[in-house]
Amino acid sequence: MVRIDPPPPRRPVDPLFYALPAGTPLWRIFDPSRFNSQALTFRSFGPIHRFEHHRGPGQAEDSQRAIYYCAFTLSRCLVETFGDTGKVKIESQQLAFIQSRKTLQLLDLRGPGAMKAGSVAALAKVPDRGLSQSWSRYFYDAYPNIDGLLCYNAHNDEESIALYERAANALVHERSFALNDPRLRPHILEAANTNNMTITY
Repeated sequence: MVRIDPPPPRRPVDPLFYALPAGTPLWRIFDPSRFNSQALTFRSFGPIHRFEHHRGPGQAEDSQRAIYYCAFTLSRCLVETFGDTGKVKIESQQLAFIQSRKTLQLLDLRGPGAMKAGSVAALAKVPDRGLSQSWSRYFYDAYPNIDGLLCYNAHNDEESIALYERAANALVHERSFALNDPRLRPHILEAANTNNMTITY
């Protein structure tokens, strides 16, 4: 098993950055029935998931830090939301189509990017969330000009984006669809089949 050290890096770094062009289509699944979540809601409670930079101690509201997950594809959104169970259970969720008004600067952890940033690619897949969260806090503090992180996700290696609250004012909500919208069903079925997931409505 690969060793993943905690931050800070033990060797000199030469980080890679990805400039996400303004207007790039991005997607996000959210559930308005939970915590009044909306298409552009950044979550200030945490840390919970992999690359959350909330300061703690423990899980709590952070008045200055918040996180937002999105992706380039519907497939990635479905895997992020339902991948742990393998069951796409469609209830009240919405699929939001968003864009950014400006180019977003992302720390690129894909491929050699994680090693060039001082860690290893397995950081995006490590079960120890506390370890990956500590790295996110380090990246956030070390690179004050980044808007978030770009990596390959742990479920199917599609690209995943975690945006810090620094990007909040740049995002624009174009439109949303109910996840049970009949127009989405062929696309959801294709993504579910590709990723060996079942669907229930």
